[in-house]
Amino acid sequence: MNKTLVALVAAAAATLSMGVYADESPAQASVDKAQAKADLKSDKAQSHADLKANKADCKAETSGAVERACKKDAKAQAKVDNADAKLQYKQDKADIKSNTN
Repeated sequence: MNKTLVALVAAAAATLSMGVYADESPAQASVDKAQAKADLKSDKAQSHADLKANKADCKAETSGAVERACKKDAKAQAKVDNADAKLQYKQDKADIKSNTN
C-alpha cells in the first residue's frame, strides 16, 4: 500500500513539473521518451522482485490455504503495481506529446 502511495506522489510531482518544459525540442522529447520507457521497465522489474519476495515470505511464514491466499494477494498486488507503472508511462508519454506540440 505504501509503495502505491509513494508511486502516486511521485507521479503527481512528475506531472506537475512537466508543465515547466512547454515547447520542448524534438531532441529533448526523444530523451524524455527514453527516460519514461526506462522508468516503466524499472518499475516492472521492481514489481517482479517484490512479487518474488512476497511469495517467499508467504512460503516461509504460512502453510496450506493461508499460504495460497497469501500468494494470491502477492500476485494481485504485483498486477496493481504493473498497472500503476503502465498508467504512469502513458501519462508521461501524453505529457511529452503535449509539450512538444
